[in-house]
Amino acid sequence: MKKGFNYVKEKIKQVPALPGCYLMLDSNNEIFYIGKAKNLRARIKSYFLHTDKRLFVQLLEAILFDLEIIVVKNEIESLILERDLINQHKPRFNIMLKDDKNYLLLKLKKPILSSDKKNLKFPKLEIVRKTKKDHAKYFGPFPSASKLRSTVDIINKYFSLRTCPDNVINNRIRPCIQYQIGRCYAPCVYDVTNYEQELDNVGLFLNGNSSEINKRLTTKMLGFAQAEQFEQAAKVRDQLEAIKTALTTQVIKQVNNQKNQDIIGFARIAQEITITKIQIAQGSWQQSKSFHFSNQLFSDEEILNNFLHQFYFNHEITILPHEIIIPFNIKKQLTALNIFLNNKSNKKINITHPIKAKKAALLDIANQNALQALKEHLNYNQKNQENLESLQNILSLTNIPRRIECIDISLIQGTNPVGSLVVFIDGIMDKKLYRSFNIKNIEGNNDFLMINQVVSRRLKQGVLENNLPDLLLIDGGKGQLSAALDAAQEQNVIISPETFYIAAIAKARTSKNTEERLFVPNNSEAIILQKHTKERYLVERIRDEAHRFALTKHRQKRRKQDLSSRLLSIKGLGKVRALALLKHFGSINNIKNAQNTEIAKLLKISEEKVLEILKNLN
Repeated sequence: MKKGFNYVKEKIKQVPALPGCYLMLDSNNEIFYIGKAKNLRARIKSYFLHTDKRLFVQLLEAILFDLEIIVVKNEIESLILERDLINQHKPRFNIMLKDDKNYLLLKLKKPILSSDKKNLKFPKLEIVRKTKKDHAKYFGPFPSASKLRSTVDIINKYFSLRTCPDNVINNRIRPCIQYQIGRCYAPCVYDVTNYEQELDNVGLFLNGNSSEINKRLTTKMLGFAQAEQFEQAAKVRDQLEAIKTALTTQVIKQVNNQKNQDIIGFARIAQEITITKIQIAQGSWQQSKSFHFSNQLFSDEEILNNFLHQFYFNHEITILPHEIIIPFNIKKQLTALNIFLNNKSNKKINITHPIKAKKAALLDIANQNALQALKEHLNYNQKNQENLESLQNILSLTNIPRRIECIDISLIQGTNPVGSLVVFIDGIMDKKLYRSFNIKNIEGNNDFLMINQVVSRRLKQGVLENNLPDLLLIDGGKGQLSAALDAAQEQNVIISPETFYIAAIAKARTSKNTEERLFVPNNSEAIILQKHTKERYLVERIRDEAHRFALTKHRQKRRKQDLSSRLLSIKGLGKVRALALLKHFGSINNIKNAQNTEIAKLLKISEEKVLEILKNLN
């Protein structure tokens, strides 16, 4: 029998009634759906019953070509296997977590008291993006960098952890200014015995454990007062009040002071879904995180079920709650997940759909947050779509320019030229795809040749990898456009409104005229972008981002060259020692301000030689 819907229908008779995963394939032998089941035969058979009215199932007769199964020992193994298969194959009909950004985390290592290295004996608070299996504590994630900075500022101000780099603490011979203003115990120099206690206090603060940290600091304050160390007692009092204020601003509602909870909010508009997870630790709001799903044909219950399995099977989740509050009563479908979480956390985790007023009120907050996030997401996407359509119309493009790239050149007085390329997908910058180009073999300030080189290199790569943009913007006027078109011709890339198009964006030359102009192929007259229009807003945003990225890369290149050339020009220093100084101190100013003995110890030279180096450096 030829493969197809009826072929799979017959194939079901051979499927065992065992737990496992099933993979649905289309006529191109590509997996379009992966599912799990406690009973494979019964689950797959259900797709062929006319009682299943889901839209996804209605499509099967047209696209289902073949079916593969993988049998495992139990339902828990099928859950784990399904997660791994979905991550590997990314089938188009499976619900995928869209929020795949690596958010910022705060990391606290455990001190290694037996170590001779001070950085291991006195660890600092670190900002990271990924967790590791290293017995450290991780806090977050922080979707907002500003929120992270404010948290770190509070910790640096009211807790006495070191903030210096590892290479500094291991080599410093006298305390820095942080010690002098009372924000560090200076473990780099002094024998500190209460550092581990301070690490614990920071952990309590980040966990929102207000009662324990208040108890500890109150005891400490009273101890100083009884010893008549009133200045120290006052300092702890101020610390206690500041931390109380910081913790109080996080509290949303005290439900249970001893429990950590995840509240799952759900919102849907047509086929657009947002799920919001609010994390509460001992009654304090820690953070919320939203996930968006588009073009979903599944029921609300099935989407929630898939989301929970994908999210909580994530191996990077190190802290699990005592309770997960969900918006729909699907507890029976989550039995295997519940067993897995209980085993992972070594404690009973309660997954519940609340009836009682207090928990229902928390769920209502989560649902409201999800709806607000969904509306913002849809509104932002709609605006981006309108901006792209306006740009399409003014350039007379056949299709909406989904992928737009912009190239800019940055240099000062003809030195250290750098080409930058920024990428916008559907009107949203995608920094993972940004690139910078070192300009090669071009003397002076020849912007046209530089544009030609960068465009040529980008198009050559695009042809090889089949990833040319819909629209390539060049910062400049007619000359820059001409240079880009020459590069396209050299790479045998056809410029067409149907496939790949190039335009140059330039401001008017007079200060009184603030028009933005687009120069396009085969047109001697520029297209004027009127003020306050959607297409002008989009083009300016892309061009400004290209400027910013190019300038950043240029400064990095120039700074690196300046540092190395200044150090290498010092007689008798040498390349190895120059690099050692840069690696250790990071900047010329830090080298100038360093202690002579510290430099002498690092380079293994006499202090007289150090004085000679610093004299030449100054």
